[in-house]
Amino acid sequence: MRKRLLALLCAFSIMLVGITGRVAYLTLTKAYAVSDSYNSKTYTVSTLNTNIYSRNGALLNNNSRSLVAVIKPSEKCMAELPLLFSTQTAKEITAELSSGNPVIRSIEKYAKTDHIKVVETVQENSPDMPCRHLIDKSCGGLETITDSQIGTLSVNYSVDAIGRILSGDDGEIIDDNYSCADGVIVSIDSNIQQIAENASADMEKGSVVVLDTKTSQILASVSKGNDYNNRSLLPYTVGSVFKLVVAAAAIENGIDFTYDCKGKIQIGDTVFHCQKNHKHGKQTIKDALANSCNCYFVSLALYIGADKICDIATKFDYCKDITLYKYNDCKLTVKPGTFPTKSELSSQGQLALLGFGQGKLTDTPFHFASVVSCIANGGEYRCPTLSLQDQKSHTAISPQTAEKLREYMKNVVDNGTGKNAYYNGSTAGKTATAQSGIYTDGNEQLNTWFAGFYPYNNSKYAIVVMCENGISGASDCCPIFRTIVENIDKMQYN
Repeated sequence: MRKRLLALLCAFSIMLVGITGRVAYLTLTKAYAVSDSYNSKTYTVSTLNTNIYSRNGALLNNNSRSLVAVIKPSEKCMAELPLLFSTQTAKEITAELSSGNPVIRSIEKYAKTDHIKVVETVQENSPDMPCRHLIDKSCGGLETITDSQIGTLSVNYSVDAIGRILSGDDGEIIDDNYSCADGVIVSIDSNIQQIAENASADMEKGSVVVLDTKTSQILASVSKGNDYNNRSLLPYTVGSVFKLVVAAAAIENGIDFTYDCKGKIQIGDTVFHCQKNHKHGKQTIKDALANSCNCYFVSLALYIGADKICDIATKFDYCKDITLYKYNDCKLTVKPGTFPTKSELSSQGQLALLGFGQGKLTDTPFHFASVVSCIANGGEYRCPTLSLQDQKSHTAISPQTAEKLREYMKNVVDNGTGKNAYYNGSTAGKTATAQSGIYTDGNEQLNTWFAGFYPYNNSKYAIVVMCENGISGASDCCPIFRTIVENIDKMQYN
């Protein structure tokens, strides 16, 4: 009798352990039989933020797709994990599923599954997205003001009275405006953007900017460098491209200045040199721009005086914030470079440095492109913008001054330092090789530039190319400029 009781007790204990184990399993996995009385639970798979389009309809963000696995906490789904994920990831997902909630993961490899639901989602910004630094919020781009949720992709499951997913429900995908095509349209031309990106493919660090000369709308913006800095918006020493502004001050004030360059000039205790101590001889403004004669522009700046140069710089909106785009009540604003004060320019040394774009002067590629636009369009200045709306303008220089500067800039390309930017007799611009004051291993970093427009007659495009830590504007930047205009020309005839 005693043995029989012990046997019954043992059997009961085994049965109890089995039931407890089963309950524990069901509790952990929450795999329940279908119930007649249930509600539902919704899990977000992906959200869609504001779409941003180029002027010709290309999607600049939200521009790639990825596959996502929605994994229900069930034995069948867990059995299929090795089809989509590595062993380690599958273990991690299995652990997460013990919470009783589905797990949503981007898949590592595609395979057909019977129980795991695979859905296509929007990948907001791929690493190779066009115009990345100007758009991506991680770079401080346009998305910082436009990024708001406009759609959701989710999965809905039936649950029982205490919120447990029913075993017979594989989930329903719900598209709540996730396929929405609404968004904002900006001035970027996706074709010109691609041309600019291709042309600057070998540049390690730098910027390429293309503006519409009539409107200063940004048609392309490239920032090169393995970081989040948008170099089109960063201030750099500009060097000789600023000679265009000094020349504008002279022409506006009726100054016809000639100078005999001996290769160097002493102002106070400082000796200023032309590049490679080149002796340019007798120079007019036209000659000095073509030859990039530093000594001429040191003398010209001292002759003109700080007031007249500062006045022209003010008309070109130096030291003013630039609002690239307005969205609802938010603005994407860019800080300006630096410009020496009139007090600082009371020093002949500082004024001499400003004459050839050195000293305390810095500028951004975006802003200087707007200066080129002004010269190219006949003297009307507009801030660079991503908006397609008309921008306010003001007259910075007279049409006559603008015409002379355009002629001089063409001469730079035809007969001067900008020869590498020559294309079909229709390009004009100015080179620069600017000292930065930044040294690496005892060598000073040079910021090299070419700022120009195209075509010469009836100009449409203002293009600035800036190379950080370059060799010379002629070798680094002119070929990129030429490649851009050549391919824009081909695009227009295709």
